[in-house]
Formats: sequence, structure tokens, C-alpha cells
Amino acid sequence: MKKILMISDTIILPLERGNRKRVYNLVNMMRAHGCEVDFLFLATYPEEDPALTEEFIGKDHFITFDNKKRTFPVFLKRKVRKALELLHIPGLFKYFSVDEKISPEIGNFMKNLLKERHYDVVWAEYIYTSKALCYVPEDVTKVIDTVNAFTFKRQMYEAVGYRNYEFAVTKKEEARGLARADWVVAIQEEEEKFFRSILPEQVKVCTIGENMPVTEPYVADTDTILFLGSYYVVNREGVKHFIDKILPILKQSGVPYHVKLAGTICRHIPDSTEYEKLGIIDDIDLAYKDARLVINPVHVGTGLNIKTIEAVSKAKPLVSHSVGVRGLSTDQPFAYVADDDEAYAKAILTLLQEDDKAMELSVNANAFMKEYIKKNDMALRNILH
Repeated sequence: MKKILMISDTIILPLERGNRKRVYNLVNMMRAHGCEVDFLFLATYPEEDPALTEEFIGKDHFITFDNKKRTFPVFLKRKVRKALELLHIPGLFKYFSVDEKISPEIGNFMKNLLKERHYDVVWAEYIYTSKALCYVPEDVTKVIDTVNAFTFKRQMYEAVGYRNYEFAVTKKEEARGLARADWVVAIQEEEEKFFRSILPEQVKVCTIGENMPVTEPYVADTDTILFLGSYYVVNREGVKHFIDKILPILKQSGVPYHVKLAGTICRHIPDSTEYEKLGIIDDIDLAYKDARLVINPVHVGTGLNIKTIEAVSKAKPLVSHSVGVRGLSTDQPFAYVADDDEAYAKAILTLLQEDDKAMELSVNANAFMKEYIKKNDMALRNILH
């Protein structure tokens, strides 16, 4: 049995955000491969309660590290950034160093932990936890699950007019952090190609996407258009664009429809008679089952749109902008992809009215997921063996 230490600064449960679902799915994949998983939680955000995560992982396998301390230069950078945000003139220090989000005390903590416990694999979630890998013995496999290519994050934020400081790095800094690993895991194929281009040959790179239970093809006899997502800034901008630009086209068509929004996104979208806000829902499966189709209106982003994979795993007909299916190659399309508002609305109307077209996407989604899961499992197996 392989023993894995997973390092993450995010809790896993409740599954309200894509990054939590990512870690949840990976832990389940590791367990399915017969691995024993310990979870090192880098306690960074006071509002995050780890109780449910500890229950999921198991008390004896859950480890906490207080990740709030920072070096003095990083402390000063934070103060400058905060002041510039308040003045609405961000610019200085807009690119981070790769280790800014981890305490300088991680070294001693890791050394002591690894004296007490032996691991075959140490797995760091996100590049900004990779400092922990510097203290891992040479005979232990070191992995970074990138989740995103942070070289492109600043560009993404600016594309949606979001000027506050969020973690983003230069290409050189990203390469420096990733080179700490034996294996670098991309979340989708386009980012795998990017990581290969900036890393030395001795660092192995692969793609592991999101394994989720697969639903058999079907078409719901409803007129429900569903979006389920978090309050992440690109989700907010995408949904607002859908409401402002695409809903009027649907309304003008005269075709019956019922738009439902679910998840923490609802906290940032005003009430309206044009759509229904479900908020955080207990039964995600029921929400998907009721949906005739799912939309992903996000038009900028990095990493993998986990909401896309979730919808596809439920065999739902999907309408997405091209960024929503980025890095998911297939010969049998599982979504209608449109970056033009008129074309996007037309795709929705087609799926609302034509059962055969909706069923075709559902069948393709099911076939895609089965092959996708096989690829993900093979990649993880290569790392473990």
C-alpha cells in the first residue's frame, strides 16, 4: 500500500468550490488505487472550518499546520498591495514570488513530520505550497498538482476588469517552483504542453483531470437552463454577461425556458423575475436531473472548468464558451461551443426544442467521460508505480 501525504491550504468539505472538488476527487482516486492518504492542512484562512474535512480524511490522517506567519519582506508587500487596492491603483508587486503564501516555518515542521511518518509520495496542491517539497527526502516521489497555470492569471483578472491583487507569477517564477517536483500534474492538456515547454526534461509532466461518477445518457423533459458555480470572479462576470446579453435574445424568441442559478454565485447576483436563484443546494444530483441543459458562460480563465466536467459527468447537454472546454479534446463533441452571443443563444434554443440534438450531446458526454476517466487513472498509476 502506497502512503501519500497531500498538502493543501484549502478545506475539502463542504464541496462549494471547484478547488475543493478537485482535492476531493483526487483523494478518492488515490484511495481507489489502494493508497493510504494523510492530509496536511495549511491553516491560512480563519473562516475555513476543517471539521468536515477531518471527518472525511480520518482523525489519525489529518494534520494541521498554522500557515499564517510570513517573512518581513512579504509582510511589507502585503501592506503596499492593500494600500494600492484602497487607492484603486494596483500595479506594484502585481506578480508574486512562488513562496509568498506559505509560512517560513514550514521547513522545520516538514522535517519533524517526516521523522515521525514515512511516505512514498508527497503531493502538493498548487505551486504556492511547493516549498514544502524542499524538505522531502530524495527517495520520496514529489508531486505538484498545479490546478492552474499561474503565469496567465494576471492577464485573466485584467480581462474581466478585476484589478485587486490575487496570486499570479511570472513564467520564470512558475518554472522555478515547479522544478521542485519529480512529477508536475496539469489539470488539462493545453496546460500540460505549457508546463513541458518551461521545465527541464527530468521533470515529468502529465494530465490528471476530474474523475466523477458517470450518468447514463438521457434528456430531461423540462425547460430548465442550469448554471451551478461559486462566487469566483470569472463566474460572476460570465453570469452577468449571460443575463445582460443572452437572456434578452432568449426572451425575444418566445421559446419557453426557466433559468436556474445554484451555488454561492447567487450571493453576488441580484434578485430578478428573469431567473431563479437556488443558492447552495444539498442535492446537486437532483438539480442536474431537472435540467434540460447546463450552461457555462465563463469567457476567460485558466486551469480546467470543473463545472464543465461535472455537467458532462451527469450526461447533460452543455452550452459553453470555448474557454469552458479548453484542453478537453474529443472527436465527438459533448457541448455546443459558441463565443458569439447570438450563436450562444441559438445553441440553447436548439437544445430546448430538439430532443435528438440534446440526446446526441448526452450520449457523447457519457462516452467522453468513460474514456477521460481511463486516461486519468492511467496517469495516476504512472506516478504511483
